[in-house]
Amino acid sequence: MRYLIFDISNILYRTFYANKGDDDITLAGLAQHAALTTLNKYFKEYKPNKVVMTFDRPNWRKDYTKTDKCLSKRIYKGNRRQKMTPAEKAKYEVFCEHLDEFENMMKVHTSVVCLAAPLLEADDLMAGFVQVYDALDDEAEFIVVTADCDMKQLLEYPSVRLIDPATGKDRDLSDYENDVGLFMFEKCLRGDRGDNVMSAYPRVRRTRILKAYHDDFELNNLLNETWKHPDTEEHPINEERPEGTVFRVKDVFKENMLLMDLNSQPEHIRKLIVKTIVKEMEDPGRYSHFHFLAFLGKYKMEKVARQLEIFIPLLSS
Repeated sequence: MRYLIFDISNILYRTFYANKGDDDITLAGLAQHAALTTLNKYFKEYKPNKVVMTFDRPNWRKDYTKTDKCLSKRIYKGNRRQKMTPAEKAKYEVFCEHLDEFENMMKVHTSVVCLAAPLLEADDLMAGFVQVYDALDDEAEFIVVTADCDMKQLLEYPSVRLIDPATGKDRDLSDYENDVGLFMFEKCLRGDRGDNVMSAYPRVRRTRILKAYHDDFELNNLLNETWKHPDTEEHPINEERPEGTVFRVKDVFKENMLLMDLNSQPEHIRKLIVKTIVKEMEDPGRYSHFHFLAFLGKYKMEKVARQLEIFIPLLSS
């Protein structure tokens, strides 16, 4: 079996920021057109047995970072959309409502498998899908299309190809000695500014990271070091973690593993991932020409409607 897996939320939301001057129907239509065109491009190129789309939901990581357990007291992805005006935020909410309709259309009226569940990110579902079906089928192939560099960790599976939709090229680990372990070690040390995940050791040099990864003595020394919380753009102070708070590297590193390593989610989340995948794979939708044409008409997607026959193999596979 060959599976084609898409981080579709990323493709949809990227269109909003590129075209947010348009009215909400036009904006939603552009996003949906981009998604369908991207899906069909890779469907024709790789001829998969099954197409899978993954969607984001408000997720468990944000919930965790709001609890007393969280060391950094920085809300996961809490830095997103902070510069939007009230009008832009209202428009974004309407845009998301339109995307919910697109998701429902694809789920109910096409044969594309749509994976989403409360508490789960698209990342959880993409990784979970590979983990489940790689274990079930030694000959399975997975083509994962995502702009998220975090998904390089899936390259631990020889059955996975990771495609950057911006370039159409394969991603690899050549900058990390072709070693997924090194990729994750460095990532969990450095954190992720885009996701508002704190660095376990600010400004640590890569030479030291490499030494620690390859030498247990150096690793032990690095993980047991401490540092004081500065007041910087990367590590802003807050009431719960004021300037001067002392952190031990290994404590923050462990928390970052929880947040970023897609093998390390809490057990109840891992069970939810598997349950969601199995349910949707057992009960996919069926392609409805009537409903899909009506949807295209609502969002003024005339170009797709005129060429609908080239999308039907994707939608009914």
